[in-house]
Amino acid sequence: MTIRIFLPLFLITITIAQTHFTIPQNVWRLSFEQNNKVGNWKGHDGRNGWNDFPYQLDTSVHIINQHWINNINTQSILIEYGVTNRSNFIMNIPIVKKYNQTHTWLSPSADIDTLMNLYHPKNKFTSGLGDVTVGFNLLVIGNPSWRGGKNKYSLYSGVYMIMPFAKPLEKFNSKDIDENGIPYQFKQLPIGRGLTQWRLKTFGEFYRKFKGRLININWSTSISIFSRNQINPEISFLAVSETISPDSIARSIGSVLYDKGSQLYGSLIGQIEVLPKKCFISMGMDWMISGRDKYFSNNDSWDKWMVERQNFDTKKSISSQLIKINLLNVDSFDRFGPIPFELEFGARWFVPILTKHSFGYRSSWIRISSYFQAW
Repeated sequence: MTIRIFLPLFLITITIAQTHFTIPQNVWRLSFEQNNKVGNWKGHDGRNGWNDFPYQLDTSVHIINQHWINNINTQSILIEYGVTNRSNFIMNIPIVKKYNQTHTWLSPSADIDTLMNLYHPKNKFTSGLGDVTVGFNLLVIGNPSWRGGKNKYSLYSGVYMIMPFAKPLEKFNSKDIDENGIPYQFKQLPIGRGLTQWRLKTFGEFYRKFKGRLININWSTSISIFSRNQINPEISFLAVSETISPDSIARSIGSVLYDKGSQLYGSLIGQIEVLPKKCFISMGMDWMISGRDKYFSNNDSWDKWMVERQNFDTKKSISSQLIKINLLNVDSFDRFGPIPFELEFGARWFVPILTKHSFGYRSSWIRISSYFQAW
């Protein structure tokens, strides 16, 4: 009979940390992260908001400018396990503690303001579980920097499934209203879309020692594809020009099959060991581009409007820069206290020119990790 116990990782004499991709066999890395981010919606020209949209009400055409600000506070638990020295299992569980969205607009028409206040309340908030990630990383060739060796590089592949645990948009029900007669769907702020995501990733590092300090160049590329799924459509008078009645809009749309566009990610990060086995500083850049979404409903014009319209497109691009500091206390021969741990402090900010049709976030985070071994 095999007995497994968990003890703090006293016996590992090499430095393993979040600054490296994998961990040794039978080692667990448990991490807790607190992340705060704030961002404005960025339009087709990189400016804040969705601007200069013409909407015809009766015989008049009104120009509407809309702006959104998201404020999100998330905690996440990351569990990693070294299946072998060349592979590890990961699970990430995000918990959205606070998600507030402020929606404002400018319109010269009182009638438009009345409709906007009904369909698009200015303040929405929610909280709950996010989409959960499980995955597997494999060292294909080379040696990880924590192990060292003749080859000063490593190449990995990874496959991940992001499962739709986050709360999606509820189905519209005209009888489900608040005390002011506003349908609850209009006030809801969904966390997820109810889609399963599959991500294939290739990543690696080049590293060298310079004056006794480790220098890394870390890179990664990945592609995400999404399952098709039935979704509950957001009901808005802006999307259907024939009527401003919520019930009529819902009937004209009917059931909706949603096909989210694939996403391509990339990143490049430089890392330097400032204090041997104690402190790393990293700086880098990442980016994401996506294909257009597709919608299939009873209303062809609504489908096209949801995909692409004047000054709006579901084909988006996001780019950001980051800096982070990792403080390590994991070396068995030079460690404070009995428990190995690591602290990470980071900040990330969007690149204005390269972020379009998406939220441009500024974020900061702190992460604490500890290591355990199973026998």
